[in-house]
Amino acid sequence: MKRILTVAALLVAAASTLSATPLIGRGAGILKPLQFLGEVDFGYSQTGQKYNWTDSKWADLADTLKTSTVSAAVIAGLAPLKNWEVLLHAPLASKSQGSKSALGLGDVEVHTRYGIIAGKLSPVKLTAVGAVAFPTADKSAAPKLGDGKFAGALGAIATTKPLGKAVAHLRAAYWLNGNTNDTTKAGNMLEYVAKLDYDFSKMFQLWVSLVGTMQAKTEVNGTAVDKTEQDRHIGQFGAVVKPIPMLSIRPKAGLPIAALSKGGSIAPFTVGLDFWVILP
Repeated sequence: MKRILTVAALLVAAASTLSATPLIGRGAGILKPLQFLGEVDFGYSQTGQKYNWTDSKWADLADTLKTSTVSAAVIAGLAPLKNWEVLLHAPLASKSQGSKSALGLGDVEVHTRYGIIAGKLSPVKLTAVGAVAFPTADKSAAPKLGDGKFAGALGAIATTKPLGKAVAHLRAAYWLNGNTNDTTKAGNMLEYVAKLDYDFSKMFQLWVSLVGTMQAKTEVNGTAVDKTEQDRHIGQFGAVVKPIPMLSIRPKAGLPIAALSKGGSIAPFTVGLDFWVILP
Protein backbone atom coordinates (compact mmCIF):
# COMPACT_ATOMS: atom_id res chain seq x y z
CA MET A 1 0.00 0.00 0.00
CA LYS A 2 2.82 2.42 0.87
CA ARG A 3 4.41 1.86 -2.54
CA ILE A 4 1.08 2.43 -4.30
CA LEU A 5 0.59 5.72 -2.46
CA THR A 6 4.16 6.78 -3.25
CA VAL A 7 3.73 6.07 -6.97
CA ALA A 8 0.41 7.96 -6.98
CA ALA A 9 2.14 10.97 -5.43
CA LEU A 10 4.86 10.78 -8.07
CA LEU A 11 2.32 10.85 -10.88
CA VAL A 12 0.71 13.96 -9.38
CA ALA A 13 4.11 15.62 -9.08
CA ALA A 14 4.91 14.66 -12.67
CA ALA A 15 2.00 16.78 -13.86
CA SER A 16 4.11 19.92 -13.64
CA THR A 17 5.39 21.63 -16.78
CA LEU A 18 9.17 21.48 -17.18
CA SER A 19 11.28 24.05 -19.02
CA ALA A 20 14.91 25.10 -18.93
CA THR A 21 16.05 26.69 -15.66
CA PRO A 22 17.49 30.20 -15.13
CA LEU A 23 20.94 28.59 -14.76
CA ILE A 24 21.24 28.70 -18.57
CA GLY A 25 18.90 31.66 -19.09
CA ARG A 26 21.65 34.11 -20.10
CA GLY A 27 24.38 34.20 -22.71
CA ALA A 28 28.08 33.65 -22.04
CA GLY A 29 28.87 37.30 -21.28
CA ILE A 30 30.14 37.91 -17.73
CA LEU A 31 29.54 40.96 -15.55
CA LYS A 32 32.46 43.29 -14.93
CA PRO A 33 34.12 43.11 -11.49
CA LEU A 34 31.72 44.44 -8.79
CA GLN A 35 28.97 44.93 -11.39
CA PHE A 36 25.45 44.03 -10.17
CA LEU A 37 22.61 42.23 -11.96
CA GLY A 38 19.01 42.37 -10.75
CA GLU A 39 16.29 40.43 -12.53
CA VAL A 40 12.58 39.74 -12.09
CA ASP A 41 10.98 37.19 -14.43
CA PHE A 42 7.16 37.09 -14.50
CA GLY A 43 5.34 34.16 -16.13
CA TYR A 44 1.93 32.59 -16.65
CA SER A 45 0.83 29.15 -17.81
CA GLN A 46 -2.07 26.71 -17.42
CA THR A 47 -1.70 23.01 -18.14
CA GLY A 48 -4.17 21.74 -20.70
CA GLN A 49 -3.14 18.19 -21.62
CA LYS A 50 -1.70 15.11 -19.90
CA TYR A 51 0.39 12.44 -21.58
CA ASN A 52 -1.39 9.11 -22.15
CA TRP A 53 1.33 6.45 -21.99
CA THR A 54 -0.99 3.71 -23.27
CA ASP A 55 -1.77 5.53 -26.52
CA SER A 56 1.53 7.50 -26.61
CA LYS A 57 -0.30 10.78 -27.17
CA TRP A 58 -1.61 13.81 -25.32
CA ALA A 59 -5.18 13.91 -23.92
CA ASP A 60 -7.17 16.90 -22.67
CA LEU A 61 -7.30 17.46 -18.93
CA ALA A 62 -10.56 18.02 -17.07
CA ASP A 63 -10.92 21.63 -15.89
CA THR A 64 -10.53 20.55 -12.25
CA LEU A 65 -7.13 18.97 -13.03
CA LYS A 66 -5.65 21.94 -14.89
CA THR A 67 -2.94 23.77 -12.97
CA SER A 68 -2.61 27.54 -13.38
CA THR A 69 0.70 29.14 -12.42
CA VAL A 70 1.63 32.80 -11.98
CA SER A 71 5.33 33.13 -11.17
CA ALA A 72 7.78 35.87 -10.28
CA ALA A 73 11.38 34.63 -10.07
CA VAL A 74 13.84 37.06 -8.48
CA ILE A 75 17.54 36.82 -9.40
CA ALA A 76 20.34 38.95 -7.94
CA GLY A 77 24.00 38.59 -8.83
CA LEU A 78 27.41 40.16 -8.46
CA ALA A 79 30.82 39.68 -10.04
CA PRO A 80 33.27 39.61 -7.10
CA LEU A 81 36.24 39.07 -9.42
CA LYS A 82 37.02 39.25 -13.11
CA ASN A 83 35.20 36.55 -15.14
CA TRP A 84 33.34 35.20 -12.08
CA GLU A 85 29.72 35.70 -11.01
CA VAL A 86 27.68 34.54 -8.00
CA LEU A 87 23.87 34.71 -8.13
CA LEU A 88 20.87 33.92 -5.94
CA HIS A 89 17.64 32.68 -7.54
CA ALA A 90 14.43 32.88 -5.47
CA PRO A 91 11.29 31.61 -7.30
CA LEU A 92 7.90 32.85 -6.12
CA ALA A 93 4.67 31.33 -7.41
CA SER A 94 0.91 31.25 -7.06
CA LYS A 95 -0.66 27.98 -8.21
CA SER A 96 -4.24 26.75 -8.37
CA GLN A 97 -5.83 23.43 -9.36
CA GLY A 98 -9.57 22.95 -8.89
CA SER A 99 -10.36 23.90 -5.29
CA LYS A 100 -6.67 23.79 -4.24
CA SER A 101 -4.33 26.77 -4.23
CA ALA A 102 -0.83 27.58 -2.98
CA LEU A 103 1.24 30.74 -2.77
CA GLY A 104 4.83 31.12 -1.65
CA LEU A 105 8.52 30.52 -2.16
CA GLY A 106 9.81 27.65 -4.27
CA ASP A 107 13.25 26.00 -4.09
CA VAL A 108 16.02 28.59 -3.78
CA GLU A 109 19.14 28.13 -5.93
CA VAL A 110 22.68 29.52 -5.77
CA HIS A 111 24.37 29.86 -9.15
CA THR A 112 27.94 30.53 -10.20
CA ARG A 113 29.33 31.45 -13.63
CA TYR A 114 32.96 31.57 -14.77
CA GLY A 115 34.15 32.91 -18.11
CA ILE A 116 36.58 30.36 -19.60
CA ILE A 117 36.93 32.15 -22.95
CA ALA A 118 36.00 35.80 -22.60
CA GLY A 119 38.41 37.72 -24.87
CA LYS A 120 36.97 40.30 -27.28
CA LEU A 121 38.98 38.83 -30.17
CA SER A 122 37.74 35.27 -29.69
CA PRO A 123 35.02 34.11 -32.15
CA VAL A 124 33.18 32.39 -29.28
CA LYS A 125 32.67 33.19 -25.62
CA LEU A 126 32.51 30.15 -23.35
CA THR A 127 31.25 30.19 -19.76
CA ALA A 128 31.05 27.35 -17.25
CA VAL A 129 28.04 27.35 -14.92
CA GLY A 130 27.09 25.52 -11.74
CA ALA A 131 24.21 25.52 -9.27
CA VAL A 132 23.00 24.11 -5.98
CA ALA A 133 19.24 23.95 -5.24
CA PHE A 134 17.81 23.82 -1.72
CA PRO A 135 14.38 22.39 -0.70
CA THR A 136 13.02 25.65 0.71
CA ALA A 137 9.45 25.30 -0.62
CA ASP A 138 6.62 24.42 1.75
CA LYS A 139 6.34 20.62 1.51
CA SER A 140 2.66 20.70 2.49
CA ALA A 141 1.68 23.07 -0.34
CA ALA A 142 -0.83 21.73 -2.87
CA PRO A 143 -0.24 22.20 -5.76
CA LYS A 144 3.50 21.85 -5.21
CA LEU A 145 5.60 25.05 -5.22
CA GLY A 146 8.95 23.22 -5.43
CA ASP A 147 10.49 19.79 -5.91
CA GLY A 148 11.45 19.39 -2.22
CA LYS A 149 14.99 18.11 -2.83
CA PHE A 150 18.63 19.08 -2.91
CA ALA A 151 20.10 19.20 -6.42
CA GLY A 152 23.32 20.20 -8.14
CA ALA A 153 24.13 21.11 -11.72
CA LEU A 154 27.08 21.73 -14.04
CA GLY A 155 26.89 23.14 -17.53
CA ALA A 156 28.36 25.36 -20.23
CA ILE A 157 27.19 28.30 -22.33
CA ALA A 158 28.66 29.26 -25.72
CA THR A 159 27.89 32.57 -27.45
CA THR A 160 29.24 33.50 -30.86
CA LYS A 161 30.76 36.80 -31.83
CA PRO A 162 28.16 38.91 -33.73
CA LEU A 163 27.64 37.59 -37.26
CA GLY A 164 26.46 40.83 -38.79
CA LYS A 165 23.48 41.65 -36.58
CA ALA A 166 22.92 38.06 -35.39
CA VAL A 167 24.29 36.27 -32.34
CA ALA A 168 23.92 32.52 -31.72
CA HIS A 169 23.84 30.75 -28.34
CA LEU A 170 24.14 27.11 -27.34
CA ARG A 171 23.63 26.25 -23.67
CA ALA A 172 23.33 23.01 -21.71
CA ALA A 173 23.41 21.78 -18.11
CA TYR A 174 23.03 18.46 -16.32
CA TRP A 175 21.23 18.26 -12.96
CA LEU A 176 21.94 15.58 -10.36
CA ASN A 177 18.74 15.40 -8.32
CA GLY A 178 18.47 14.18 -4.75
CA ASN A 179 15.78 12.51 -2.67
CA THR A 180 12.34 14.04 -2.22
CA ASN A 181 11.75 11.82 0.84
CA ASP A 182 13.34 8.80 2.55
CA THR A 183 12.49 6.42 -0.30
CA THR A 184 12.13 8.55 -3.41
CA LYS A 185 14.81 10.01 -5.68
CA ALA A 186 13.96 12.39 -8.51
CA GLY A 187 15.37 11.54 -11.92
CA ASN A 188 18.43 13.43 -13.15
CA MET A 189 17.81 16.01 -15.87
CA LEU A 190 19.56 17.35 -18.98
CA GLU A 191 18.47 20.79 -20.17
CA TYR A 192 19.44 22.79 -23.26
CA VAL A 193 18.80 26.07 -25.08
CA ALA A 194 19.61 26.86 -28.73
CA LYS A 195 18.96 30.56 -29.36
CA LEU A 196 19.39 33.15 -32.12
CA ASP A 197 19.32 36.91 -31.44
CA TYR A 198 18.93 39.59 -34.11
CA ASP A 199 19.82 43.15 -33.15
CA PHE A 200 17.86 45.76 -35.07
CA SER A 201 19.50 48.47 -32.97
CA LYS A 202 21.14 48.95 -29.58
CA MET A 203 17.65 49.44 -28.15
CA PHE A 204 15.67 46.65 -29.86
CA GLN A 205 16.24 42.95 -30.49
CA LEU A 206 14.15 39.96 -31.59
CA TRP A 207 15.05 36.36 -30.74
CA VAL A 208 13.90 32.77 -31.23
CA SER A 209 14.96 29.67 -29.31
CA LEU A 210 14.46 25.96 -28.87
CA VAL A 211 14.34 25.00 -25.18
CA GLY A 212 14.25 21.49 -23.78
CA THR A 213 14.52 19.28 -20.73
CA MET A 214 14.91 15.50 -20.54
CA GLN A 215 14.36 14.03 -17.09
CA ALA A 216 15.00 10.39 -16.19
CA LYS A 217 12.62 8.12 -14.29
CA THR A 218 11.99 8.65 -10.60
CA GLU A 219 13.40 5.93 -8.33
CA VAL A 220 11.61 4.45 -5.31
CA ASN A 221 13.78 2.33 -2.99
CA GLY A 222 16.42 2.22 -5.74
CA THR A 223 14.03 0.97 -8.44
CA ALA A 224 13.04 3.13 -11.42
CA VAL A 225 9.29 3.71 -11.68
CA ASP A 226 7.86 3.33 -15.19
CA LYS A 227 6.11 6.27 -16.84
CA THR A 228 7.65 8.91 -14.57
CA GLU A 229 10.21 10.21 -17.09
CA GLN A 230 9.50 13.52 -18.84
CA ASP A 231 10.74 15.16 -22.02
CA ARG A 232 9.92 18.76 -22.89
CA HIS A 233 10.77 20.65 -26.07
CA ILE A 234 9.42 24.19 -26.46
CA GLY A 235 9.73 26.79 -29.19
CA GLN A 236 10.11 30.30 -27.77
CA PHE A 237 10.22 33.76 -29.27
CA GLY A 238 10.53 37.21 -27.79
CA ALA A 239 11.98 40.69 -27.88
CA VAL A 240 14.40 42.85 -25.90
CA VAL A 241 13.65 46.54 -25.48
CA LYS A 242 16.20 48.83 -23.81
CA PRO A 243 14.62 52.22 -22.98
CA ILE A 244 17.85 53.07 -21.10
CA PRO A 245 21.22 51.27 -21.31
CA MET A 246 21.00 49.63 -17.86
CA LEU A 247 17.41 48.30 -18.26
CA SER A 248 16.20 45.45 -20.51
CA ILE A 249 12.48 44.65 -20.85
CA ARG A 250 11.94 41.17 -22.31
CA PRO A 251 8.46 39.99 -23.36
CA LYS A 252 8.36 36.33 -24.45
CA ALA A 253 6.04 33.46 -25.34
CA GLY A 254 6.47 29.71 -25.77
CA LEU A 255 4.67 26.91 -27.60
CA PRO A 256 5.26 23.24 -26.74
CA ILE A 257 6.41 20.83 -29.44
CA ALA A 258 4.01 18.08 -28.39
CA ALA A 259 5.22 15.54 -30.96
CA LEU A 260 8.68 15.51 -29.35
CA SER A 261 7.50 15.70 -25.73
CA LYS A 262 6.18 13.06 -23.35
CA GLY A 263 5.24 12.52 -19.71
CA GLY A 264 3.36 14.68 -17.22
CA SER A 265 1.23 17.54 -18.50
CA ILE A 266 1.82 20.54 -20.74
CA ALA A 267 0.40 24.00 -21.21
CA PRO A 268 -0.79 25.02 -24.70
CA PHE A 269 1.31 28.18 -24.35
CA THR A 270 3.38 30.14 -21.85
CA VAL A 271 3.90 33.90 -21.63
CA GLY A 272 6.39 35.94 -19.67
CA LEU A 273 7.75 39.41 -19.07
CA ASP A 274 11.26 39.84 -17.67
CA PHE A 275 13.00 42.94 -16.34
CA TRP A 276 16.82 42.98 -16.17
CA VAL A 277 18.89 45.76 -14.57
CA ILE A 278 22.69 45.81 -14.82
CA LEU A 279 24.32 48.53 -12.75
CA PRO A 280 27.69 49.85 -13.92
